[in-house]
Formats: sequence, structure tokens, C-alpha cells
Amino acid sequence: MKQSLTIVVEWENAIIADQSRALQMLSCIGHDLRTLGPKNFSGVEIISGYDPTGIRLEVIEGILGQSLGVIPWVDIRNIPLPGRDYYQMKNECAAESRGEIVLLLDSDVIPARGWIQKITETFDHPEVQICASAVHLAAGSLQEKTLALIWVFELPTSGIGIKETRSIWVNSTAYRREILVNYPLPLSDGTVRASCAQHVRELRVAGISMHRRVGAHVEHPAPIGFYEFVERALARGRDKALASRKPFWKSVVLEIKRGLGMIVKRHKLAGIKSYQLPLVLLLASAWWLLLMAGGIATFIAPKQMRKRLQL
Repeated sequence: MKQSLTIVVEWENAIIADQSRALQMLSCIGHDLRTLGPKNFSGVEIISGYDPTGIRLEVIEGILGQSLGVIPWVDIRNIPLPGRDYYQMKNECAAESRGEIVLLLDSDVIPARGWIQKITETFDHPEVQICASAVHLAAGSLQEKTLALIWVFELPTSGIGIKETRSIWVNSTAYRREILVNYPLPLSDGTVRASCAQHVRELRVAGISMHRRVGAHVEHPAPIGFYEFVERALARGRDKALASRKPFWKSVVLEIKRGLGMIVKRHKLAGIKSYQLPLVLLLASAWWLLLMAGGIATFIAPKQMRKRLQL
């Protein structure tokens, strides 16, 4: 049975990241929608939420026009949301949606071709209420390859199928509309990703299962350069200190243990040569030391750290 689809795009990340990623993302979306055609949906809309103090409507319309062009059967709505943050934008756009499936998509992630079909056809299974993508980090430089192993996302795989999962990222996840409306994303409390973890906990308590489409790949941008590397690591430590359900030091130890295991077992899959491992371990150690520094700074000055590093 055909279902209606709403794609929600927030423009906060496009302000922080290179806007060329938004162009690539929307080009992929446009390609997928044209390939599928209107016969596969009872209706399609794209809702973009933006803060007019951060990005002008003319810029958004230019990016949409350049990347999507005109798709007559797709309705596009740009909703001004002054002063809203990342999670508020997603919630308010979802509340305005008309689709039976609501697909949350960040403005700086790049889906692989065929992604929309893989995600939406998952909802042909009645038990699927939420379907997440397989998110991996863009990996070009050695720094990026190192983070691809030790940061929060998985390495890309050639797997296929649908599996239950205990975690999702709202940068590229689809919901049955009533689920998202009834269980909106928790608002940010000065952390970067703790709201995602809180959202997952609320869904588990409510007994709502989450699934992942293993072959539905989405590329997340990697921290670029020295300064973003430092900021992301400090923010990761801050988030652990404020929001981890485990004691901070136990959480750090578990993250280091996981990262070392990934480096040893999967460095070749990340494109890292054996002779590069010493430098990879140095980069990983720098990341973990900065992470600990971010956590310690948060214990000392929690109010100030909540206001900083909103990446």
C-alpha cells in the first residue's frame, strides 16, 4: 500500500558545515525521488526548518533550486523558526508534517543513491515503527580514518537487510508519524548528542522497537582540521560528564577499550596501513586526553561548558 512521505531537513548544520554538503544531500534526494516517481507514494513533501537570523531564505531557495530543480509532485515548504535549536527545528517541522512516514535528515549528511527506497520500503513491515540508517563517517585523511574507528558511528559495511537496534541517530532516521509526534525529541540541555540518547531511553521505556536498514548508507562529515578535532573531543567529554548514565571515568574507559579494539581489528577496513598504526594511536590518544579534559572542565564549570561547544 502506498504511503505519504515527509522529509524534514534542518538548516542549522548547513550553517556550521560547508553548504556544499547540503547541495550534495539534496541532489541525492532529488535523484532518488525522480527514480522512484510519484507512483510509489500517495504524496511527498519536503519541510525545511531554518533560523532566519542564521541563514537567509534566499540562500535556502537557491540551494533547493540548484540541487532539486522542479519536481512537480513534491511539495516544498520552508518554515522560519527563529531562535530554535537543532532538536526544536526537527520537532516543530514534524508537527507540521502531513506524511505517514516522517524522515528526519540533517542538512550536512549525504545519503547513498537508492537510500530513500531502502528506508521507506522498510515500513512495508508492520512491526517497523522507526527505521534508522547505517551512518558512517567521511574518511579521507588519516585523522578522519582514525575518528571513523573511534568516534560514535560505525564503519560502512556491505551488509543488507533489517535488524533491530538499541540506538539511533536522528540525523537520518524515519518514523511513523504518530510515533514521532507522541515521542518528540528531548530538547538540548547544553550537550551535543545527549538528547539522542535520552530519546532512545524514552522509546525503550515505552516499548517501541527500533530497526536499522543495514544497507541504507549515509555519510556524516568528519571533524576537519586541528581546531574542530579539539572542539569535538572536548564536547564529547562534556556530554559524557553531563549525560552519561555510567560514572564518567567508567564511560571513558569503555570508550577507550572499544576504540583500541576497533583500531586493532578493523584498521584495514578503514584504509589504514600497518605502518600508520603508531600515528593512529597517537591521534586516538590525543582525542581521549581531550575528551577527559572536556569532562574535567565540565565538573569544574558546568554552566560555562553547557554554553560552549554547540557544534
